[in-house]
Amino acid sequence: MGWRVACRSHIAGSPFLDEQSSIALASITLALIGGAYIGFGAADGRARVFWAELAVALLFGLAAFLGLIWQWAFLPLGLALHALWDMSHHNSYRLARIPNWYIPFCVAFDLLAATFFVLLYAVF
Repeated sequence: MGWRVACRSHIAGSPFLDEQSSIALASITLALIGGAYIGFGAADGRARVFWAELAVALLFGLAAFLGLIWQWAFLPLGLALHALWDMSHHNSYRLARIPNWYIPFCVAFDLLAATFFVLLYAVF
């Protein structure tokens, strides 16, 4: 129990979150991360790109929702899939234009966060 509280305090900023509150915070985080590309799609200026980015963001929102109400495993799965979505933007002319520095940063964050959630909820 002590390890779980200590680990959750690093991600949530509070040692007082129970498991369900921690999952809720992780779900909100995944939904926000998934929605980041909506802004890039809007800034791109192509309607097709905007709608594609919005559709995929809704899928990440669905993964966050399922992680909240059904099974926490949707959260690291969603983050790992988001890392793949990040990589698909590298040198892509069909998707939103993303700053060069953003993609490797986001891939690393997504994969580290996914690993952290698996360790937090499955191991500790």
